[in-house]
Order: sequence, then structure tokens, then C-alpha cells
Amino acid sequence: MSEITLRLFQPEDAQQCSSIMQDHFRNEAKNLPVEVRTQIADARTTEYVQQIVTDRIIAVAMINDEIIGMGALKGNEIRHMYVRAGFKGRGVGSRILAFLEREAYYKGVNSLIVNSVLHSKQFYVKNGFKPLIESQIERHGSILEAVLLEKFLE
Repeated sequence: MSEITLRLFQPEDAQQCSSIMQDHFRNEAKNLPVEVRTQIADARTTEYVQQIVTDRIIAVAMINDEIIGMGALKGNEIRHMYVRAGFKGRGVGSRILAFLEREAYYKGVNSLIVNSVLHSKQFYVKNGFKPLIESQIERHGSILEAVLLEKFLE
């Protein structure tokens, strides 16, 4: 595998980030009904990405000129963690998370939280997050099992 580089989002990244989100919801979010997955995927347009970047820090992982993963930091909350299917399990998500943790730390953030679906819980635990509470969250008319996790930054 070529070398993975990480950097902050740039405006020209919006289309590739949109594609990563759309692929995730169309092909991987099996915990949602197909019609909900399609609705969410259709809403994750380039314009959507351009809008969300205004109030959060977005990191992208790249190989050559292709974005293979992304994650965002909004205040002290981790959001929008996605890795292209062919690159999962190779440490890409962990590297994105570490990048966002450093950004948060340099901004004076003491702890991070993430409200994650249950099937992603182990990823965050492996990266030092501690589960606080399991609950149910509503997303686009579907109820999902979720867990709130926290990590203190040093």
C-alpha cells in the first residue's frame, strides 16, 4: 500500500468527501433500512460537505490524490468518521482520530466525546475512549442502538 498522508480539509476535497459518505450509507450502514440509507446518502452532497466544514475541523487521509478516509471535530465532539471500504482495518481511522485529537489538544480541549452506533464502539475503545452510557438515538426516523464515549486528552 502506498503511503497514507493526513491533512486538513481543503475546499476541493468536498466532492471526494461527499462520495465517501454516500458510499458508506449506500453500502455499509446495514443497521438502517434501505430507504433510510438511500435518503441519507442522497443528502450527503458536495454542498452538504461545504456547509458542515464551516463549523468543524475536518481531517482527510489520502493515498496519492485519493481521499480514503475522513473525520471531523466539532467543538469537543468527533463526527463524520468514514473510511473507504477497501481501506478498513488498516489503521486509517485510528490515524484520522489521532490527527483530530492533536488538533483538539492544541485548541485547549481537555476531553473528546463521540456518540457512536454500537457496531463502532470497539474502534473507539481500541483508541482509548471509555464508554459512558448506552442509549438509543433517532436518525432519519430510525431508532439506533448507540453509545456515548469519552477520552481525556493529555
